[in-house]
Amino acid sequence: MKEILFNQLEKSNASTNCRNGLRDFIFNHPDALKDLIAFGTDLNNKNHHKAVWIIEMIAELKTEMLAPHIGIICETISKYKNESAIRGMSRTAYFLGTSEKIVLTEYQQEKLIEICLDWLIREERVACKVYAMRTLVHFGKKEPWINNELKEILGRDYQNQSSGYKVAAREVLGKIK
Repeated sequence: MKEILFNQLEKSNASTNCRNGLRDFIFNHPDALKDLIAFGTDLNNKNHHKAVWIIEMIAELKTEMLAPHIGIICETISKYKNESAIRGMSRTAYFLGTSEKIVLTEYQQEKLIEICLDWLIREERVACKVYAMRTLVHFGKKEPWINNELKEILGRDYQNQSSGYKVAAREVLGKIK
């Protein structure tokens, strides 16, 4: 099974059909999820971002499947350098952070909050920053200091950002005022 998954990942591309096929493979073979996670968190593998695409889709549709793997995801999430993997991990962080089907430990929440703040202040693409904002506003419901940080970062960076960033920032600021 592991060999089949790795071969499919190696040959995959970003097309919707390809990604959906790999997602469905995991849904039909849940035992292969641990291998997918291993592939996606092996940052020395040049194709780890392809596994992240599928992890992201699983996080969106069946977040609870990732529960046994949240530890390794949270340990690895700040180490990604590939833009495609960072974008996928930002969405994964959002789905993990906002899910009602799983419970994060305090440490896991801290790791997600930390990386989301980092993504907001680093030079990352807009999609990553938007998912970071949305994740943080969710955590800010429980931890008010996050809202203060979010207001400061968004206010400071607002003028120099794209229109997509500005729309998301206004939405987030409206939720925390």
